[in-house]
Amino acid sequence: MALLLTLPLLAVIGAGTAARAALGPAPAVAWRNSELSAELPDSFTHLLGAVGSVCVTGDDRVGKSTLLTAWTQNLTGREDFVFPAGQTRDSLTKGLWSAVLPAEATGLDFHLNLCDSQGLKQVNELEQWRLFAANVLIPQTLVYMTINVVQNDQLRDLARMAHQFQLLANSSKAAFARFGRVLSPHLIVVVREESDLDGEPNENGRNLTAHLEQALSSPGFAADKALIRQIFRSREAWSLEELPLEARKALRTGVDHVAGRLWRRSGEVVLQRTVDALRSRQRTMPQSGLELAEWYRSVVATVNSHDEGALERLIGHTERLDVARQRQLLLQDGFGRILALLAGMALLSAFAASLGHWLDRLAWVAWIALAVCFLGASPLLRTPLGGVAQRYCDHVMTKALDGWMRQVCLEASAQTLAGAVASVLGALSYPLLTRQLKWLLSLLPLPAQLHRSFVLMLLVLLAACLMLLQEAVNELAFGDRGSLLFASGAGSLILAVIVHGAALMQQVLQNHAYTAAGDRGRALHFYIAERDAKVAELEETKEWRQHYRLHSATDCFWRFRRGPTWQQSVQLAQASGLLVWAWLTFPRWDALFAAGSAGNAMHLLHLLARWLRRRWRGAGEDEVSKWLSGLEEEQEDSDAEPQAAAKEEAEPVAPPVIPETFEEVQLRMEIEQMRQEQERAAQARFRLTTKTPSRQATECQRDGFIALVKLVKPLLNMCGSWLL
Repeated sequence: MALLLTLPLLAVIGAGTAARAALGPAPAVAWRNSELSAELPDSFTHLLGAVGSVCVTGDDRVGKSTLLTAWTQNLTGREDFVFPAGQTRDSLTKGLWSAVLPAEATGLDFHLNLCDSQGLKQVNELEQWRLFAANVLIPQTLVYMTINVVQNDQLRDLARMAHQFQLLANSSKAAFARFGRVLSPHLIVVVREESDLDGEPNENGRNLTAHLEQALSSPGFAADKALIRQIFRSREAWSLEELPLEARKALRTGVDHVAGRLWRRSGEVVLQRTVDALRSRQRTMPQSGLELAEWYRSVVATVNSHDEGALERLIGHTERLDVARQRQLLLQDGFGRILALLAGMALLSAFAASLGHWLDRLAWVAWIALAVCFLGASPLLRTPLGGVAQRYCDHVMTKALDGWMRQVCLEASAQTLAGAVASVLGALSYPLLTRQLKWLLSLLPLPAQLHRSFVLMLLVLLAACLMLLQEAVNELAFGDRGSLLFASGAGSLILAVIVHGAALMQQVLQNHAYTAAGDRGRALHFYIAERDAKVAELEETKEWRQHYRLHSATDCFWRFRRGPTWQQSVQLAQASGLLVWAWLTFPRWDALFAAGSAGNAMHLLHLLARWLRRRWRGAGEDEVSKWLSGLEEEQEDSDAEPQAAAKEEAEPVAPPVIPETFEEVQLRMEIEQMRQEQERAAQARFRLTTKTPSRQATECQRDGFIALVKLVKPLLNMCGSWLL
C-alpha cells in the first residue's frame, strides 16, 4: 500500500526531460560473422505506446544520414541533434542505426523510429540481401534514395536485392500474397537532384510517382520489375533538391544556411508524406518499446535463416500479432462499458434487495470480464517468434491445413494465457475483496441492506483507481528504479506462495489424520446403534437426515473435525496468478502487479504479527485448553471449603461386599466373552479401513469401548438384582 501511495510522487520526480528527448541514435542491428544481430539499447525498451518505424536505405554517400538529421531537427526543434555521417570515403554506419523520437517531443500520435541503413553495396552479395530484407521487414515505410533519375540500373539493384524474398518465401505465390497483405511496407523513392533536369526548383516539392511507374512499366527486365511490384504494393516518388557544399558544411555544424533552404523544404515534403503513410498504418505498429525490440529480433532471425519458408513463419507471426492488436482494441473499449455496468448493478442493488443474490452473481461475472479486459489489453504482453507454442503451431500448419486448426494455432499466444490468468484472478479476487470490504463496512454505522451496494461501488472505485494510476505506474516501472521494484514485488509474491502453500499442505495433512482417526469411531457407531434403541430412533428422524445432508459424516466427532482449506487455496492461487502475470510482462510491470504485490506483502506482515503475538502471549496452549483449565481452577476454588467441611463431619463408609453366586459368575463370563468377540470384529473392520493407526485413533477406540461398557453396565446390574 505504501508503494501505491508514493507512485504519483515518484512518477512526477522520475518523469524528467529525458522522457521527452530523442533516444539515440545508436546501433540497433550489427554484423556478427556475416549475420545480423539485434542489439537495441535498453533505453528504447522504456517506451510505452505505438512506435512507427521508417528506414532510409540506398547506395553509400547519397545523403541518408543528412536527410535523417534534417528530419529530426524539424520534428524536435533541436538544432544540436545530428545523425552520425562519415566524413571520409569509409562509411561510419554499420548495419542499422536507430533514433527514437518520443511522441512528447514531436507532437505526433506515436513514437517515431528513424532507421539509418548502411550503404547496400558496401557488403558482399549475401549480406546485401540480408541487409535489404531487414530494411524492408522492419519499418512500415521504406525510403529508398537514388540520384537524378529512376533508371533501369537502379531498378535492377532494387530487384536483385529483392530476390532474397524469393528464397525466404520459397517462391510461393501464396506467401507473396500474404506478404503484400500484412507485411509490405509503403515505398517512397527519393530522387536526389544533382542536375537541373526539370528546370527551376519547386519549393513545394516535385511528385515523381508518375516517373517511377513509367520506369516500372517500361520494357526490359520485366521479371525484376514485377518482383518490385509484388513486394511494394503501395509506392510513390518525390524529388529532393540539391544541397550545395556550403549548406552541407553548415548543416554539419548545426547552422541553417540560406543555400540549403530549398533542400530543407523539399525534405519536409518527403517527411510529411512519410508521416502520412505511417498514420495510415498506425494499427499495425508495435505498441511499446518492448514489442519493437521483439520485432527487431524476429526480423533478424528470419533474414539470417537458411531454411526455406522462413518468410512464411514471419508472416504467420505477423498475422498473430495483428489478431492480438485487434483484440486489445476491443478489450480497451469494453473496459469502460463493463465498469459502467458494474456501477449500474451497485445502484440497482440498493433499491432491489430481493435481487441481491442474483445481482451478486452477475457482479462476480462482470468483475471477471473487467479483469480480462484490463490484462488482455495490456501493452506489456509480447509474443516472440520462436516461442514454444509458435513452433508447434508452425509444425502443425505444415501438415494440417484445416481452418479450425489454423485458428486454434493463432490463439496460442501470450494474450491467450493472459486471458486465462485474468479469469482466475478475477474469480478469486472477488470473494476475497468483497469479504474484506464487508468487514470494513460492518464497522461503520450503515444500514445492513446497503452493504452489498456499497461493496460494489467500492469495487468500481478500485478499478477506476487502477486505471488512473496506470500512467503513473508506467512512469515508475519504465524508469531507472523499475527493475529494483520489480524484484521486490516478485520476492514478496514468491514468499506468499511459499507461506500459503505450506499452510495449505499442513491443513491437508491434518485433515487426513483427522479422517483416519475418526474412521474407528464411526465404525463402532454401528454397534451402538444396534444396541441402543434411542440411537436407532434418532437416526431415523428428519433432523438427522437433514443435518448429514448438509454436513459430512466425516466431521461427526468434534475433536477430529476437519478445517477448511478454501482460504489457503484461494490465497495460493492468486499469488501464483500474479507471478505468472509478472513472468508474462517481465521485465516491466503495471498497476495490477504493484497492487497485488503490496497486498500480499501486507498480508504476510499481518500473519507475522499474529504469530509473534501468539508466541508472546503464549506457551503453545490453545484457547480450548485455556478455557478448560480456567473452569477447573474456578471449580476447585469454589468447592474447596464445602468439601473440607463435609470431610470433617462424616467419615467415608465402605459399601457392603456381596459375594457372587455361580450363576452370576457364569453370566459375567458370557458377557465378557461377547465383548471380546465384538472387539475382535471391530479391530478386523478397522484394519480394512486404515493400515496406520495413530494416537488419535487409539483414543477414539477407547471412547468407543467406554460407550459400550456404559451400555452393558445397566444390563449387568439388572441381572444381578434379579438373581439376588
